[in-house]
Amino acid sequence: MGARLQAGKPPATPPIGKKPSANNFGGWGWSMIGFSLLMYYNFAAWTADGLNVIVESFVDLHGWDYATLLAFSTPAGWLGVLGAFLIAEMINRKGARLVAVCGLIALGATMIWFGRVTTPLEYAIGLTLINFLATGTCFNVPGTLLTTWFPRKKGLALGWATMGMSLCTATLVPLMVILFDRFGIQDAYAVVGGTLMVFGVISYFWVRNTPEELGCSPDNEPMSKEALAENLREFNEHKSPFTLSVLLRDRDMWLISVGYGVLWLVDIGVVSQLIPRLISVGYDKQTAIMMFTTAALVCAVFSYFWGWADVKFGTRRTSIAYSFFFAATHACLLVRGSDAFTYFTLLMVGASIAGIKELATSQVGSVYGRYDFAAANRVISTIACLFRVMCFAVIAASLKWTGDFDAAYIFFIFLDFVGAVLIYFITTECKGRVDPQDVAHGAH
Repeated sequence: MGARLQAGKPPATPPIGKKPSANNFGGWGWSMIGFSLLMYYNFAAWTADGLNVIVESFVDLHGWDYATLLAFSTPAGWLGVLGAFLIAEMINRKGARLVAVCGLIALGATMIWFGRVTTPLEYAIGLTLINFLATGTCFNVPGTLLTTWFPRKKGLALGWATMGMSLCTATLVPLMVILFDRFGIQDAYAVVGGTLMVFGVISYFWVRNTPEELGCSPDNEPMSKEALAENLREFNEHKSPFTLSVLLRDRDMWLISVGYGVLWLVDIGVVSQLIPRLISVGYDKQTAIMMFTTAALVCAVFSYFWGWADVKFGTRRTSIAYSFFFAATHACLLVRGSDAFTYFTLLMVGASIAGIKELATSQVGSVYGRYDFAAANRVISTIACLFRVMCFAVIAASLKWTGDFDAAYIFFIFLDFVGAVLIYFITTECKGRVDPQDVAHGAH
């Protein structure tokens, strides 16, 4: 499974400028992509898409005020993201595998307790812990794994893996509705929590931090036994020069964090409130859920498209085009047209929400490389996620002062252009350590 050791042969380096074989990830490589897909599913489920049903479920269970519970989402997200920095630091120190096991088990236990909270304060605490664990574990672990396994094909690998977020958008709401009907609200959360704990145990036997640990090579490209052994030794002994103080003074760190952070803000701002938006313009709840699912299925297709474009045209160029595409999507959301136009807008929404996670993670890998990705990502992901959770404050302000979502969408268009400008100034060179066989290819 994967490109195995070839004793006695020198490292095989493709000709300069030649891309690694598309989608040739090897058996173990596809396995890591599958694991990452499930992790991204859970990240989207418990930090964004789940809000379409989580808030309402506790309103139905306890009779609490919807607006009050929704308002908890922003501070819970901020505190959760700040706490998630600690998990990202653990990945940098101990590796993604150990963090995946412990984080998923802890997330599952938290979910079981969350279903049984009895006060709004407990709800806010539970939501904060869920954001902390889901962001720190389910967001940071797969990005680190795939950048380490596929330093030059990370765009395609992430394109496949981030389909998990799209599948979540398509399936989570109806799945949770089924669980609520079958088990009741409290026990439904217990079922979810138990499943997450089992997933954590399985991860111990499934995940490996590097392909070299399994005798496979980065990008599944042929390499000699000696080269792989040297890679593994270097990876285990590498001490990243990108300390916190260095990163906080690094121009590209801020450009990536803020540039992709504002794009993530507008992404979550659309997907987390799409069903309420559709209901507000006249569609009934069941039709809105069906439309939501349609957008998610489109998103799954475009997850791969943005990954392909990343590899084909480069992360920075693709990200700038993505920013302008999202601005057009937000403009469409401002128009109240026919059913046909609404479905066209849903097509645009699905294509837009597909790209952010793949492109943001790939950009970090392009600038800092597989050896220094974890060190850089612990800071970048934290700052970017802080922007992500600000979307709830923007939407709440729009609803409070204008009574609808339009003001938020206009502000989102402005942020789309801000993101494009910041991304334009990101370096095109890799600043981190790279493997010798990749030097000839340059930074992606």
